[in-house]
Amino acid sequence: MSTEIPTVDLKEWQSADAARRDAIAAGVDPALRETGMFLLTGHDVPHAGGEDFRDAGLSFFRLPRETKLRYEIRGQYDNGWREVHRNVGIPDAALDGGDSSPDLHESFYVGPTHRTGDARLDGLYYPANRWPGELPRLREAADTYTAHMVRVAGEVNALLADLLGLPRDFFNSRARKATWTQNVSWYPAPAELGQVAAGRMRNAPHTDLGTFTLLNRQPGKGGLEVWNESEGWFPAGHPQDSGTLIVILGDLMELWTDGRWRALRHRVPAPGQEAADDEQVSLVFFFEADPQALIEPLAAPVGGGRGLEPAVAGEAILGKLGVPLTPA
Repeated sequence: MSTEIPTVDLKEWQSADAARRDAIAAGVDPALRETGMFLLTGHDVPHAGGEDFRDAGLSFFRLPRETKLRYEIRGQYDNGWREVHRNVGIPDAALDGGDSSPDLHESFYVGPTHRTGDARLDGLYYPANRWPGELPRLREAADTYTAHMVRVAGEVNALLADLLGLPRDFFNSRARKATWTQNVSWYPAPAELGQVAAGRMRNAPHTDLGTFTLLNRQPGKGGLEVWNESEGWFPAGHPQDSGTLIVILGDLMELWTDGRWRALRHRVPAPGQEAADDEQVSLVFFFEADPQALIEPLAAPVGGGRGLEPAVAGEAILGKLGVPLTPA
């Protein structure tokens, strides 16, 4: 079925024999070709770590706006607080009707602390974190959780290489100093926002810019919807607990596979008044690649044969965000 979202148990994959891996791949590859996502279990991310980060993030969002403004993001590729805003991905006007209404969520963004030593590159691709002094536990919780996300990202990179029949370090060898962004996003309950017009979005239709995203979301009414050509929009196979991660392929992976796999088009509609108290806090880890990595589309039959043009990872991301290739 084109609406079926497969689940991969990472531990099972890592210990499986060739026959079992072939069987798992037979379920995952078609979903990545048609839609661009799968669910991931067996990753050993402690549940408590995610909940601590979620709770600390919510404590930050509850601070007065005047306090949060001290940590406001100052550009499209930056870290800190972003108020209710339009999604910073690339919305598909053909899918969302061109609606320019702000998305109904706030986010706090965190990035890596590693640097290249090149001042120009570091200024472009590794913006400093803005940690709120009023809430030191936010940094502690974020550091603990993102350490697990970085580890899982390496394991997912190896899994994706396995699925394509590539050397296991194919993607990881191009992600030694990868750019990434971890955010904690707050979707206020509709009751807190007042009257919410029909069709408003918590997160407007878009694709993510990087290689893939690891999404840790809470079950709720305003759930993730995804798109493919045969079905249009449909509800994703939501995990019933936040121990299951959602792996979302991004634009760089669609480019890398020359269109064999697609970047997931996805959105989060606002729930109606029947779910006026539905509040959610999501943890979203956007993983990219080394900013200077040349993304050369894989040749067929591994690649999809679309004839996409190579691109430098960091330049491709900043270009879509409209960020000039010189540091501020």
